Amino acid sequence: MKKIGVKIWHFLRAQWRRETLLAFIVTILLIGIFSFISKIPIGAAESEHDLIRQSQSVRTIIENPVNAPYKIATLALTTLSPTVRMARAISFTFYIGACVAMFYALKHWHTLQASILTTLAFGANAIMLSTGRLGTPMITVTSFFIFAGMLLWQVHTKSNKLVPFIVMSALGALLYVPGAIWFFIVISLVYSNRIRKLFKDVKRPAILIGVFIALVLLTPLVLGFIRDTNNLKEWLLLPPTLDWSQVPRSILRVPSAFIYRMPVEPLINIGRLPVFDIVSGVLFLIGLNAYLRKLKLDRTRVMIGAALVGIGIGALGQTTVAVIMILPFVYSVVAAGIEYLLDEWYTVFPRNPVARSFGMLL
Repeated sequence: MKKIGVKIWHFLRAQWRRETLLAFIVTILLIGIFSFISKIPIGAAESEHDLIRQSQSVRTIIENPVNAPYKIATLALTTLSPTVRMARAISFTFYIGACVAMFYALKHWHTLQASILTTLAFGANAIMLSTGRLGTPMITVTSFFIFAGMLLWQVHTKSNKLVPFIVMSALGALLYVPGAIWFFIVISLVYSNRIRKLFKDVKRPAILIGVFIALVLLTPLVLGFIRDTNNLKEWLLLPPTLDWSQVPRSILRVPSAFIYRMPVEPLINIGRLPVFDIVSGVLFLIGLNAYLRKLKLDRTRVMIGAALVGIGIGALGQTTVAVIMILPFVYSVVAAGIEYLLDEWYTVFPRNPVARSFGMLL
C-alpha cells in the first residue's frame, strides 16, 4: 500500500509542478474574489452602459474597431446574459491575465518568494482591483505586459511551432488596445536582436501562418482608421486638443499619482488616494536602487522605456491610463525591493526556520 502511495505521489509530482499548482490555486481564488467584487456597485456606471451600447452589434464594432476583441467578447456574453456582470467578467479575465503574466515574468527575474509576494501585492492593489472589476476596456492597457510574458514564454519554451503561432496571433489582437503600440515599440527596440534570434530557429510555415493571422486580425483596425481619423487618435491616446501650457503639470501628475494623489476617478479610487501605501512606496525605492545598479539588463531598459512612455501619455492628459499602463512595471521594481529585504533577512537568520518564516510574513 505504501508503494502505491509513493507511486501516486511521484506521478502527481511529475504532472503538476509547484508553479502550475500555485497558478491554479491563485486563479480559483481570483474567481472567488470576482464573484463578490463584480456586485459592487449593484448598479452599472454610465461608462459601462456606453461600452455595452458600442458592442451591441458587429456593425457598431466595425465602425470603431478600437478595443475590438474586448467589444466582441462583450457582445457575445451580453447576448447570452444581458447583465453588467458579464461585461465585468471580461475585464476580470484581463486582470487574471495580467496577474499570471506578472508572476511568470517575475519568476524568471527574481526568487520564487519575491515573485509570489509581489504578484499578491499587485493583484490586491486597490487601483488594479477596481479597474479589473469595472466593465470597461480600461484594464486592457495592461495587455502589453501580458505580451511581454508571452515573449518570455517564447524564450524559455522548447516548442518552435505552437508558441510562435500563439505569440504572433496575440500580437495582432493586442494591437487593438489603445496605447499598446508604444510599448510594443519599446519591447521591439530592446529585444530586437533576441527576437530575431528566437524566430531564426522557428520553422518558416509557423512564422508565415502567424504573420498572416496577425495581418487578418489587424485589417478591420486599419480600415477603421481610414474611415475615421478620430479612431486613430483614440488608438494612439492622443487628445482631441492639446493645451501645451498644461504639459509640464501633466507630466508631474504621473509620478505624483503613485506617492501623493490620483486624479479624480470615483469609479476606481476612493477620493484621491495614491496608488502606493507606505510599505509599497518604501519597497519601490529599495528596488529602484537595486535596478540602478543593473542598467545593462534588458528588463531595466524596458522599464525605463515604459516609464518614459507612461510619462509621455500622462503629458497628453491621460494620467489614469498612464498609471494603469505602467503599474505592472512599477511592481516589478517592488519585487526587487522585496527580494533585497528577504536576502538581507536570510543573511541574518540563515538557518532559523521560525525567523525565516517570520521574514516572509513581514
